[in-house]
Amino acid sequence: MTCPKYDFHIHTKHLGCANATMEVPAIVAECRRLGLASIAMTDHMYGPAELELHDRIRRDIEALDAETQVEVFFGVELNFSGCDQGFPFSDQIKAEHGFQFAIGGIHGTYLDAYDLGKLVDIQHRHHLRTCLDPLVEVVVHPYWFGKGEFDKKGFPWFDSMKAVPESCVRELGQVARQSRTAIEINGSAHFTNPGHSQEFIKSYMDFLAILADEGATFSVGSDAHDIGNLVSIQAAWRVVDELRIPPERIWRPNCRPLVGGA
Repeated sequence: MTCPKYDFHIHTKHLGCANATMEVPAIVAECRRLGLASIAMTDHMYGPAELELHDRIRRDIEALDAETQVEVFFGVELNFSGCDQGFPFSDQIKAEHGFQFAIGGIHGTYLDAYDLGKLVDIQHRHHLRTCLDPLVEVVVHPYWFGKGEFDKKGFPWFDSMKAVPESCVRELGQVARQSRTAIEINGSAHFTNPGHSQEFIKSYMDFLAILADEGATFSVGSDAHDIGNLVSIQAAWRVVDELRIPPERIWRPNCRPLVGGA
């Protein structure tokens, strides 16, 4: 059993969260070197003001050699407008700007004072909300946190999934299966992240195993922000193989790539 060689979560230089190495042609060249078959550019969108920057990404993809062997898709990573709010996305935005799909999820704690129970509850209900959004196909990096936020607020670091009740994990797996929303296995956010201990990685594997037991499908992504970080997708592939998730339960966009695949 071998994971399909996909990476459907890659950032570019255009939105500013990735560095200057993340030029679209350079990304494609490095992905080809790493043996990838299908990739997607999925930069952040916090609101409509950023759409012009996404148009630049689409144009960069369209300018690639049409005969490239790597399939290249054009997606977007959505961020909640606020706690318990929605995503700044619509059918009209998707059509007008040519997005082929959307991935999305929660990117902060939404807490001013530390409370582990509230932290997990907020994460869980936003994961479910993502699954139930008909325009979102993948829940990105569940239970990922920015260590900078924790350090700034003086919160103890989230370094074990044992705080997440199994009932919540099973509910997420069931809702994801029923809504046909994939759960992302993120190479850099969880499995090559230097901020996480081996204990965390083991507990996160247990989390994914329960989701798999509930019949969830999965997406794989590097979440690369630097050209040298694209290799972290291999960690996600290894997780898929270790959990024995069959290839048919690994998500891919249900459309033709914007370019490539020749």
